[in-house]
Amino acid sequence: MRVLLLTNGQANQKALASRIQKVATLSGIIVSNNIPKRRPAFWKTLRLRANALASRSVGRPLLNAWLGMLDYYQSAYPDFPIGPIQVSNVNDDATMNAIDCEKPDLVVVSGTNLVGKRVIEASMRSGRIINLHTGISPYVRGGPNCTNWCLSKGWFDLIGNTIMWLDLGIDTGNIIATEQTPLDGSETLELLHTKVMDHAHSLYVRVIERIGEGSPVRSVRQSNIGVGTHFNSVDWSLPDIRRAVNNFQSDYSKFFNDQTNKLNHEIRYTLVPLEHA
Repeated sequence: MRVLLLTNGQANQKALASRIQKVATLSGIIVSNNIPKRRPAFWKTLRLRANALASRSVGRPLLNAWLGMLDYYQSAYPDFPIGPIQVSNVNDDATMNAIDCEKPDLVVVSGTNLVGKRVIEASMRSGRIINLHTGISPYVRGGPNCTNWCLSKGWFDLIGNTIMWLDLGIDTGNIIATEQTPLDGSETLELLHTKVMDHAHSLYVRVIERIGEGSPVRSVRQSNIGVGTHFNSVDWSLPDIRRAVNNFQSDYSKFFNDQTNKLNHEIRYTLVPLEHA
């Protein structure tokens, strides 16, 4: 099976590309700088700058955890397994040209800006297109980082990953599989983010491998599962950042030491298992 990867240039994406190459023919990699086509509204720019300042100050433990995770991957995967094509935005003409040229069986998306209609339609002409969301849909969608949103809300049992068929929404496509990230409460913030990313890669590769084998995979409408929360980067503000840091320090380990929490999760939330497709 020929796979085209649409991604960004961070080290965790280099790791994902290397893992995909072990189970499929990686015919191309498009690395997007995720520069928006349109300049954000002035008010949005101000809020994003304020949020970035809060992330570098009060949210420094979260930022350091993310950077530490990237360092971990950079040391193990310093380069992409094949030379990527660089684009400013994933919807640029170079992406369209690569899809038309390579005619991949599967387009795999991870870490890009919102993929537009023409890229989706081009991908569907030769194959299919899927997306990784590092959160459990439909309960936790959006960004900038759903693991941190779960920490802020105290939703420790909703830390996990989703693989979905890509549509025009933000993390709204029909679900192929969802899984909680295996955690035990002993994690540091850096290890937590690393475990979530390792698990995301593992689930993605298992889905890709299953599609390549021709095995059945699900396509479950998110509205058939439940209603969740969509988070926006512009809303990741000082109070949310402070709660995420404080909740991790005060409640995270306690949650996993309470054995009833696993049962409560099974009662409250529906997951889509890959193995039962």
